[in-house]
Order: sequence, then C-alpha cells, then structure tokens
Amino acid sequence: MNFFEQQDHAKRRTKILILLFAVSILLLIAGMYLSLAYLITLKMPEVGKEIPSMWNPQLLLWVILGNGLVIGFGSLSKIIELKDGGDRVAEMLGGRLIHAETEGPKERQLMNVVEEMAIASGVPMPMVYVLKDKSINAFAAGHSPSNAVIGVTTGCMHLLTRDELQAVMAHEFSHILNGDMRLNIRTTGILHGIVSIAVIGRVLCEIGFSADSDNENDPRSILGGIGVLGLVIAAFGAIGVFVGKCIKSSISRQREYLADAAAVQFTRNPQAMAGALKKIGGLSLGGVLSNPHAEEASHMFFERGLAFDIGEFMSTHPPLETRVARIDPYFEGEFPEIAPLEQHRIATDGVSKKKENAEASSDFMKSAMMAGMMMGGAKMSWNPEAVATAASQPGQAQLQYAAELRESLAPELRKAAHDPLGAQALMFAMLLREDDTAFEEQLERLKTHCVEAIISETRILHPKAATMDPRAKLPLVDMAIPSLRQLTKDQYASFQETLQWLVESDQQIDLFEYTLGKVLDRHLKNHFEPSAKPRIQYHSIIPLLPRCSTILSGFAHIGHEDTASTEHAFRQGAACLKELGKNLKLLPYSECTLGEMDAAVAELAQATAPLRMKVVNALAHTVGADGEVTIQEAELLRAFADMLDCPIPPFVQSS
Repeated sequence: MNFFEQQDHAKRRTKILILLFAVSILLLIAGMYLSLAYLITLKMPEVGKEIPSMWNPQLLLWVILGNGLVIGFGSLSKIIELKDGGDRVAEMLGGRLIHAETEGPKERQLMNVVEEMAIASGVPMPMVYVLKDKSINAFAAGHSPSNAVIGVTTGCMHLLTRDELQAVMAHEFSHILNGDMRLNIRTTGILHGIVSIAVIGRVLCEIGFSADSDNENDPRSILGGIGVLGLVIAAFGAIGVFVGKCIKSSISRQREYLADAAAVQFTRNPQAMAGALKKIGGLSLGGVLSNPHAEEASHMFFERGLAFDIGEFMSTHPPLETRVARIDPYFEGEFPEIAPLEQHRIATDGVSKKKENAEASSDFMKSAMMAGMMMGGAKMSWNPEAVATAASQPGQAQLQYAAELRESLAPELRKAAHDPLGAQALMFAMLLREDDTAFEEQLERLKTHCVEAIISETRILHPKAATMDPRAKLPLVDMAIPSLRQLTKDQYASFQETLQWLVESDQQIDLFEYTLGKVLDRHLKNHFEPSAKPRIQYHSIIPLLPRCSTILSGFAHIGHEDTASTEHAFRQGAACLKELGKNLKLLPYSECTLGEMDAAVAELAQATAPLRMKVVNALAHTVGADGEVTIQEAELLRAFADMLDCPIPPFVQSS
C-alpha cells in the first residue's frame, strides 16, 4: 500500500470503528433490557403474571431513556470540560511557552519548522510549548485549529534532526487538520457517559445490598430489587466501558497510522519519519514522559508516553515496529541505540541562525520542483479540481512555498508578528493607505485610538507592509495570531475597535480589509469571548440553496467584470452541486454584497462537513471559471473556506 492508500484505509477503518461504537451502545441497552426483563419474569411472579413474555415495551422505553440520559449528560459534561484550549493541556504537562523570537538555536529551529507548517497548511500559527523531559515525544492539543497548541519534549528538540523534527510536526499538524482532536474529545465524552452507567450501577448495588433491612435477602423486596438492578447495570456498564475503551483505542491507532501517512505525503520524506520513530525505539527512555499527568494525555502524544504496557487492544498507539515497517519496507525490526540526552553532543548548538535558515532553504529547494512560487504577477493559472484535494492535505509544494515565503519576509515584519504590541501595529500598518498624505492623516487620527508605542511601531512598519508581496499578507496574519491571543481582554477590545475604525475610515471596504477582518474575527473572537460553536443543523444542501446562490453570485461578480463571464462563472460553480445546481439563480450584485455573503456563510457553517466541502469546491470552480485567479480572489476563497472550517493551503503554481 502506498501512503495515499494507507490514508484511505485508515479513514475507512475509523468510520467502521465509530459505527461499532454506536452498535456497542445499542448492544449495551439490549443486554440490559433482556437481563432486567428476564429477572422481572423469573423473580417477580406477581408481575410475571401480567407480563407472560419478556417483551415489555414500557421497560424498554425506561432502559433507553435511562441510558440515553446518563450517557448524554455524562458525555456532554466531559466534552465541555475538554473543550478548553490546548494551552490547558500544555500547562498541565508542565510545558513552557516558547517565545516566537527565542534566541536558542534549537528552539529557533523548532519555531521555524512549526511556522512553515502553519503557512503550508493554511491554519493559524499554534502556540508552541516545550516540556522539560529527556524522552522523544510531541503532541497536538486543542479543540480546533484556532485554539490548538503544539508541544515537544526537550529530547525531541535536541535528539532529532531538522528533517525528523519536521516529520514529527507534520504528523501533529495532520491531527489538527483531520479533526482528530475533536474526534478524540467526542469519543472520550461518550466513554465517560458509559463509565457513568457503571458508577450508577455500583452505587445502586451498595444501596441495595448493604442497607439494614430484615428483607434485604428477599428478591421481591424493594431494597433487594435495587441491589439486583444495580448489579445488572454495573455489570453491563463495566462490559460497555471495556468494549468502549477497546474501540476508542482502536480508533486512536487508526488515526496514528493516518497521521504517519499524511506526514509522509506532506514532507515527501519517509526516511525522516522512519528515522524519528527509530530513534524513539533506540532511546532507553523512548517516548515515556516523567510527568504524573502523562496518562491523562497519552492519547495525544506522537508516541505512547507511558512506561507500562496495557496490551495491544487497549493501547492508543500502534507498536513502533509496525509504524516503522509501514513507512520503511527494509526495516528489519531492530532499533539503533541512541545515546541519552545528557550524553548527546548537540553539534548544531553553535551554528548560527543564518546558517540554519540557509540549510533549511537549501533542503527545501532540493526536495521539490517548482516553477513559480506566487511571488510575482497579479494572476496565476488555476485548477479548481485541486482545491478540494488540497483541503486538509497540504503537500511538499506548499511546504517549500511556506519556507521561501517566511524567508522572503522583511525581518521587521516577522519580528512584529511575534510580539503582542508589534502584531497590533502590523495589522494597522497593512490597513493604512499607501499615499503619504492620506497615511499621515490616518496616523494622526489613529492617535486618539492607540497608545504612542503602537503608533510609533505602525509608522516604522508601514513602508515594509506597503511594499510586501500581497500573497504574504494573510500568512503574516496567521503568524501573528498567537501574539494577538496574548492580549488582555481590554487590549483586545481596544484593538478590535481601532481595527474597525480603520476599515471604515475611508467609507469603503475592499476585499483585503474584509478578508483580514474575517480571519482575525474567526481566530480571536472565540478566544476572548467564548461562545458555543454552531451546531450541525443541515444534513442536506436543499434548504441551503438560497444561501448557495448568494455566495456563488458574490464570488462570480467579484472576479468577473462583464455579464457573460459572470454568468459563466456562476454556472461553473452551480454545476458542482449536480442537478440541484440547475435551480440556482445568479443574483444581481446588490443582493450579494459582502454583508449578504457574511450571512450566507454563517448559515452554511451549520451544515455537515461534506456539504461544506461541496460549497468550497463550487466556490473554487466559480473563482477559476476563466482559468486564472487574482491574489485577492484566492485569499478571499481561503478566508471563506476557513470560515466554513475547511482550511485550504496556499495556492502554489507548479510547473
């Protein structure tokens, strides 16, 4: 099997296992019902006379409702508890936040790799934590790309080469992009609900069998009945927990295989991934963490972080040997011995950052063949079919593009993106007018909204921001997200107010201003003002067709000037919705303004993931109907895809 086939296989197995999870709950309910019905018929003859058979619809209803309420409430409470941002997990494990402008060579290398991965994936730069541990391990935590964090151990940073570290980070980004964190939270929640059933059963057992009553041994007594009921519930609850843990662990193992294969596809470097796994196998500590909370987060790690073996069926990770063998067909099952961290000579610690970056750039140049890196020209050729394929599946082309883009940025802009104050100034600098007179007027008026330090930084950054390649703007915004998350609530409120004023100050909103506002709103608002995520309400595209008309019409008008090309672009997008697309109508521009499109995408975000991806695919065909796309069209599409929770990597023009 090649790596693409491995990904498909892992996804299919995951779907089957999720179905088994549902089946196991149904079997739990059925088993509990049959046992209780049998006991009622056998042990309580006065009731048995009224119910000659084991069919008791009233009892079945109570069993279904009881289990449903317990599992539902238990699951919901656990999911709410786990929905906190990934930084809570990192802090629980003793992680230290790495500053984006760190001077340490190994920390700098790690930040560069993560930054490149974020740009290539089309998601915001996650916060990065280092765990003071000599083992080789890493993790991704959080509920979504907006609140995800990456954590690595000291051993991972120092014992792996840059290529191996990149492979490990690609593995963790795969978990982020494939929604594995959400999936894990849900399965953990359901399992917690089943555990609640077993706990309730044990409590009922204690009440029924330990109560002081003369009739406690009488099966017809109320207390005896409670004890028997508790015994049945506890028994089936325990069986359900065991089966649930096995299924949850099996799902986790499949997602690990998927992440391994996706990382190889991403980096096109199977030897680096195999090398990282082999070093874990050859290190005496392996991936075992010394933190007492390691067991709670073991399912999140790159490699199982526990010292004890809980058996293959209950393990959240496949055996190291199996993982390596899937990547390296020549692997013979033996790991080379790796010296522990304290004995390891870190030869690269004396290497300058300049040399490290040059080597990284050289490695990237050797690993892919590219004709244009989107760093020049107003338009590029466009393949709409590649958009759906690229969503959540970035490749080596995007990785090379990300490395070159990051290196092409002015140092002042990069440094500003890594600092809370500088990040604010950077956003303002990108919005200010390029004309000197207009710029000075805006800056003067800005003084009533900002502190002097931000004004000064904005003035310094503006010339660089005005001349930067427009394709680097949104990636730079993504790089600044972690810094902006470090603002206080009051600072964020002031930043938002100033940003809104700047956007509206010239009485018109262009595409970049709109896109910037949407990206910042999506990845910052919920961090400072937590709110419930939109629930899935649409499982069919039919009720959303009017919204599809609005958003497709808007994109058709934005990218095409004459009526014929606008109509053609709209029809190209509508055709992606098959027969239903024929019912869509091109709306006049006045009915599909940015405000109307805003409302449309908010409702479309409540559809299932496959439906949202269909809409993104339709938008891609609308944008690329003429075979070309402007920078603003491409970035607007990426912003809308992000709002629909279908992040798209940067569009790279290949030879």
